[in-house]
Amino acid sequence: MSSPRFTDVLAPGAVNPKQWAKYNILVEFDVISRDLLFDMAETAAKSDSDDDHLRLFWHALAWGVMGNFRNAGQIAHSAQDEAGRLRLAHAVRTASLASYAGDIASAYRAFVETKINRLGPAFFTKILYFTGNRESVDPRCLIFDAHVESALPTITGQSYSSTKRTTDYVRYCADVHDWARNYGTTPDAVEGRLYQLGQLSGDSRRRWLSAEVSLYREGLTPVTFDSIVERLAITR
Repeated sequence: MSSPRFTDVLAPGAVNPKQWAKYNILVEFDVISRDLLFDMAETAAKSDSDDDHLRLFWHALAWGVMGNFRNAGQIAHSAQDEAGRLRLAHAVRTASLASYAGDIASAYRAFVETKINRLGPAFFTKILYFTGNRESVDPRCLIFDAHVESALPTITGQSYSSTKRTTDYVRYCADVHDWARNYGTTPDAVEGRLYQLGQLSGDSRRRWLSAEVSLYREGLTPVTFDSIVERLAITR
């Protein structure tokens, strides 16, 4: 069994355009990368068309679903009629503008207050992430899904709730920015590692600690993040 590597987390992901076609949504690619979504976000930012904003939304959602369409169908259904489509496009546009401006709280609230069925932070923070200003030195919006949320207590000893808690999301983005600066890396890299940890350990902090202790007992020092990830992958 091959062990997952951090680079795999940031690699392009396979998607299923046929599955989205069942919801009358056009997904144009069967492989979607972060760079492609950043390009779509840039196009939408320069456009007055709702179509460009919704194109970004559906492709980011397809990229982020990872084969789990449980909530995706209900989100798609919410935008089937004209009123729902306009409501979603308005939320994407408003959130995107706030995200690019670095107003993390307003960007987050734009989706929370729109109340689109089944559209929670695990999905909509992906839009906030791709529409942020990557040239800014200030904290910007980052992806905050269930895997990231479950990993944070293991790493920090603190809880960050994604359930309509704007203040926690702002704190998460600021903290990741600080961690990235302190460790000489990027916020994207920190978020990717949190995702990987949460994916492998679930909500069990004990699994991470057990893997770490087992490596020390075997004398395999130094014990690194990657070595713990490999151990977790083997013992899943």
